[in-house]
Amino acid sequence: MILIKSPEISVIIPTYNRQDFITHAIDSILSQDYKNFEILIVDDGSTDLTKEVITKYGQRVRYLYQKNLGPSAARNLGIRHARGKYIAFCDSDDRFLPQKLKRQIDFLKKHPEYRFLYTWYLQVNQNGEIDQIRKPSHCKSREHLQYCLFNRKFTIRTSTVLVKKNCFKKAGLFNEKFWYSQDWDMWLRLAAFYKGGCLREPLAEYWIHNENRSSHGVRIHHPEIREFILKLYRWDEKKLASLEKKYGQQIYENDKANS
Repeated sequence: MILIKSPEISVIIPTYNRQDFITHAIDSILSQDYKNFEILIVDDGSTDLTKEVITKYGQRVRYLYQKNLGPSAARNLGIRHARGKYIAFCDSDDRFLPQKLKRQIDFLKKHPEYRFLYTWYLQVNQNGEIDQIRKPSHCKSREHLQYCLFNRKFTIRTSTVLVKKNCFKKAGLFNEKFWYSQDWDMWLRLAAFYKGGCLREPLAEYWIHNENRSSHGVRIHHPEIREFILKLYRWDEKKLASLEKKYGQQIYENDKANS
């Protein structure tokens, strides 16, 4: 595969000291059934052999380097340099399943009312075994999605998302002051303006290992995100109560996990 000059999709891989994982991520993207894409790797100041590992791929990837500014800044640099009409993200320790991009791009073209799309995904443990299929919900409306995201009823995994690039003009880029929960903040802002949907089939793998945040149980919920979103959505306590009455009786994935 040679570098495509006018790709339809730009796949952005932010990475920091992931020399032992990133080749699996890259190889999973190069193995896609759909071929009209580019891969942008944003090295967030790695001090290991990440650059040397990536160099072996030659023109099959675009390599960008920045000092260690965090995952939000890395994704933003990738978005700014992306040439595709659509943006996909793949964390450097995750993997795409072969049909991911094709299934998503076909859906978005068939249903242009949707501007971003997420999917189910496989959760894989340190032994390479599938622990479970994570199944975020497909919401009935933009309001329903806003409710679910705000109340963390399910998790949209960043490596499952495909979004039209021009959505970032209105929703804004990732907030670079957030090193955690920056993805939650982004999906909440996208949902403020655009309809998002879920493909109810696993199309990516989320790997749990000793070096990622989930394995350490990191759960940082910035209260300023909630405060900002309440203002953006123009929600008050009365509105929150009405949404809870309207949507709260359903059972969502994170409700099951916490029960």
